[in-house]
Amino acid sequence: MEKKEIQARALGPKLLLVGALAFLMWIPCLMIYALSWERSTRADTARNEIYALAGGRQVISGPVILVPASVETERLDKTGAPIFRRTTVVFTPKMLSITAGLDTSVRSRSIYDATIYDAGLVMTGAFAPLSPPHPGAGAVRYDWAAARIAVKLADESNLKGISGEPVLTIDGVVRDSAFEPGISYDTGDENTRFQAPGVSAPLPIADPARAIGFRLEMRLSGGGSVEFSPVGETTSVTLDADWPHPSFFGARLPDARRISAADFSASWRIPYLARSLPRSFAADSGLSLLDSGKSFGVKFAASGGPYQSVNRALKYSLLFLGVVFLTFFLIEATMGGRAHPVQYLLLGLAQIVFFLLVLSMSEHIRFDTAFIGAATATTLLSGFYAATVFRSILRGLIAFTAFAGAYGLIYLLMKSEDYALLIGSVAAFGGVALTMAATRNIDWYDLGGRRTGSLQTQEKSD
Repeated sequence: MEKKEIQARALGPKLLLVGALAFLMWIPCLMIYALSWERSTRADTARNEIYALAGGRQVISGPVILVPASVETERLDKTGAPIFRRTTVVFTPKMLSITAGLDTSVRSRSIYDATIYDAGLVMTGAFAPLSPPHPGAGAVRYDWAAARIAVKLADESNLKGISGEPVLTIDGVVRDSAFEPGISYDTGDENTRFQAPGVSAPLPIADPARAIGFRLEMRLSGGGSVEFSPVGETTSVTLDADWPHPSFFGARLPDARRISAADFSASWRIPYLARSLPRSFAADSGLSLLDSGKSFGVKFAASGGPYQSVNRALKYSLLFLGVVFLTFFLIEATMGGRAHPVQYLLLGLAQIVFFLLVLSMSEHIRFDTAFIGAATATTLLSGFYAATVFRSILRGLIAFTAFAGAYGLIYLLMKSEDYALLIGSVAAFGGVALTMAATRNIDWYDLGGRRTGSLQTQEKSD
């Protein structure tokens, strides 16, 4: 008699209503997703402000030698003499080796943290005898006495990260040339002298046919990331930092790396054919040729940020709500008891508040701790509510176990970036299979309980 009484409650329409409620509860989940995105954007803004105060994301391109030049044109002046246009020729090193030791620290603004660093850079190498290219068809005159050595940076704001005076050594002799902010150069425009971000110092060249050895020491701070450009015909970069979560990016991955729980080291070696940069070139198109699409480096990004994990779980929130509602429905359909749609709605609201709790708590404590605390509280609340609704401790324990499994699934989805889709797909298949097995004997055509009622009447007459 008990099964027939359950069937008489029109389980078909009830299941459709439960599905509609799950979709309805998905709307607040989308709102939480938007809130998480807004909080993530605010966190990025706070971090970028800290990075900018420390010197910004540094991109080091150099050193290179810039030589003013005059190129003969096809035009003639009033006397019939050829007219020359001004330009700047950039020479890259034959060999370049960069050693960088980075000390990192974490700074906070409000509740958000950002990683900044202080780098000690040592750039050594040599320029081969300067064989000038011919930027034009005519004769070229070089002003070797006005040559400068320069290191290009990504932006003018990066100059805030320079601490102390760079030390330049040429052919074993320390030069007393003072570095100046900015790199000034001609690009062929007679009325304009261009400026690029970086530092430069005078380097008069007495004999361009002689090789030039150099050593340049700089201290440079920044935040978020550091990058290097392979301006040498052969460029070697060795990077050591006291940071356990490096994220390598850019045009090349390191040839060798070592990562431990406290620090990391990495090294790159780029040959001439792989750098996509000529040995020398006219700066008519600017100095972006030095680093555009060529730089590589490392990001100092903290691992385990809450927003990415919460957003990943929210993508599967409909599946999660479906598991919770199906648990309630299957208990009602197979074990007796009765749950009103409003009670389904309250149960769904508890799960939605769970996502909000995890998002808010993880901004102040560790993500795992926030998740476990919120999941425990929500599971206990939902299990107790199920026992009250169905007036059975056993049914409440069954619901509690099912809810705990659902939260375990959500945790896997949050922590598994590469396997989240696979886990969600298998869980969805398992939920459908379980529902099919548990409801295989229900007569879904008996929408109003009429057939069940007639069967009951027939049994009584028998």
